[in-house]
Amino acid sequence: MSLPVAQIICAARAISHRCLIAYLPILCVVLGMGTLGAVTINGQDYVSLPDVAKRFGMEHQWRVAQQQASITSRWSDLHFTLHQRDFTYNGQRVYLGAPVAMHQRVLHISEIDYNSLLKPLLFPHQFDPKPKLYHIVLDPGHGGKDSGAQNKSLKLQEKNLVMDLTLRVKSRLEKLGYKVTLTRSGDRFISLNDRSAIANKAHADLFVSLHFNAVDSSKVDGIETFVMTPAGHASTNASTADKRSYAGNRAEAWSALAGYHIQSSLIEKSGADDRGLKHARFAVLKDLQCPGVLVEGGFVSHPTEGRNIGSAAYREKLADGIVTGILNYQKALNRARGFDS
Repeated sequence: MSLPVAQIICAARAISHRCLIAYLPILCVVLGMGTLGAVTINGQDYVSLPDVAKRFGMEHQWRVAQQQASITSRWSDLHFTLHQRDFTYNGQRVYLGAPVAMHQRVLHISEIDYNSLLKPLLFPHQFDPKPKLYHIVLDPGHGGKDSGAQNKSLKLQEKNLVMDLTLRVKSRLEKLGYKVTLTRSGDRFISLNDRSAIANKAHADLFVSLHFNAVDSSKVDGIETFVMTPAGHASTNASTADKRSYAGNRAEAWSALAGYHIQSSLIEKSGADDRGLKHARFAVLKDLQCPGVLVEGGFVSHPTEGRNIGSAAYREKLADGIVTGILNYQKALNRARGFDS
């Protein structure tokens, strides 16, 4: 069959939205969406953006000939740039595992990025099993002997700031009916491995680790969210690929979906610079048996952002962003199951 998904959807207007969503995975299989013709570029399998657009029932067009291209639909707008390791999805920055490449005058993305990033963001219906979302483990980073990032001039310690932020998020989530477990409830040290072990023992549905950043430069600012790096790719801040698969990779599709929504909502609510959805093999993510994200809510080392982070009103905005992102992830899960959100 050669009909794109968009034409099938138009032809099926008489079908209710709920029924249509329920049958999308079957339509994708019929149309061959699970398999793309790959070419090898720099030792990795790549797929073309026109092919990706066709399989998703979207439109492909050049923005700058031979340099920038987009694939778009009524709901989604993705922009790619040659040689870049990131793209934008509905205006939000998302990092790829491998740079965008050119082959036969068409832009390509790695097949791993297609399977572990684009498909979860655009068509999560294709992934099974679909997780529930009721029990959330919040992980306030550092604690005890480990103070984390600091700004001595502003008297800021990461371990205290993330504890306050965590309690704000916890209160909001519990009012919404979620069960919330904390990896620490006071100022005590917990090893990285113990943090993921707490989530696994609790059979958590989502793990959210909360942090703040600091660097030597006072010019660096912004919020970034990390999810587990897919096997075969290098992490965003690294150059060496790792072909090993970890426990945290089993839920990488759902982690990507949760991470995108949390990062997007954090930027919207805070107005901070968007440093993007990134990938890392952090110890707290590697051993998880559920979807998990790690949020870096800004730089205490930046003079303006540091003062913001030190403000309870700003931390309330961050809490609002995290909770809104979790709720948007919940809506995406509901749609993936064929329920109206």
